[in-house]
Amino acid sequence: MNTRELLFMFLVLAVPFSTAYAGHVAVGEPYLQPNNSFSHRSISATVKKVVSDLVFLRTEESTVRTHGMKEIKKDGMPSIKEGDQVDLILDRRANTILAIAPPRGTGAYIGDEVTGTVQRFDWLNKRISLKTEEGDIQSLELRDAVVTKLIGVDKGRPIVLEMDGHHRAFDAYRPE
Repeated sequence: MNTRELLFMFLVLAVPFSTAYAGHVAVGEPYLQPNNSFSHRSISATVKKVVSDLVFLRTEESTVRTHGMKEIKKDGMPSIKEGDQVDLILDRRANTILAIAPPRGTGAYIGDEVTGTVQRFDWLNKRISLKTEEGDIQSLELRDAVVTKLIGVDKGRPIVLEMDGHHRAFDAYRPE
């Protein structure tokens, strides 16, 4: 087989595999995992060093993690310096930092959930309106990763949003 034939075969096979992997996207609905309390974990960390745009964090497990200053500012933390305490939300599968917030007891809490049915989804402004189980309509801000995850969500679909310390959704699930 020559290079052209291999490239053609790859392109022909890539479309069905990517469509199959996309879950419900092929029929217009994004695939959402069921809500699993073990998908994220929260740990405390101390800022050890700040070097230009990189922050070094020592976790309560004695591991050192790095995170970009740009992402920390996106998480709503105006400044961060050596010795600051923070809470981290980690994705168990990828072991990556999903959110950073001030420590608990300072008015911010990572991990609150909002359950409801979609009333309106505005992906350009990163907002979603949900009708909660109590009948209230809540308009919530979404982080970039959740906007991508929810593209194509239909009005009336039940979802669970997990909120960060600044009351922005950082993950979405289907209710159990």
